[in-house]
Amino acid sequence: MKSPDTGKNIIIAGVGGQGILLFSNILSQFYMNLGYELKISDVVGLGQRGGGVESHFRYSNKPVLSPFIKAGDVDYVISFEQTETLRFLHCLKADGVVLTSTYELTSSTVNTGLQKDLSESKTEIIKRSGKKVFAIDPTEHKSPDFDISKMMNVVMLGFYAQFRGYAHDDMTDIIKESVPKRFIEGNLKAYELGTTISDGNLVAE
Repeated sequence: MKSPDTGKNIIIAGVGGQGILLFSNILSQFYMNLGYELKISDVVGLGQRGGGVESHFRYSNKPVLSPFIKAGDVDYVISFEQTETLRFLHCLKADGVVLTSTYELTSSTVNTGLQKDLSESKTEIIKRSGKKVFAIDPTEHKSPDFDISKMMNVVMLGFYAQFRGYAHDDMTDIIKESVPKRFIEGNLKAYELGTTISDGNLVAE
């Protein structure tokens, strides 16, 4: 049965090694199971760990003609790294929503002194964007059952599903099919954590 939602434009962003493509693949299977049309375009920066990775993700109950989303047409920016979050803020609609991790990877040019970093918190800049912002700090949600630094993508998937009111059984079935058997338990626990993170514990504008 198809959801009453007619469709959304989503940018999923982060850096290499954060599981952006897995997040995108699980979400695409979920929406296809609901009967939606999809167009997805994955862009990998330097093609190595630490390089920028983004996924333009569009689902609709009508044919989707282009995989790319124009600036100003994005409903959700879902990001796992603060600099990448900032990079896509301008793409959001006026009522667009930001779901972001507070994790920040300092660039090599800043580390070597070739470039100065921003003088204030990137999270604070994002909060002042005028958008509805939900920021999850991975250091506040560590678990003995899995490494949140490696599974923030699945934690965010759980939060997104809870935020959108989706059926968790449907999503966890896809997770079980999408990851190696030895990693299923940890991924399910990471997803469950995401569903239990309360809006009240997040930064919302």
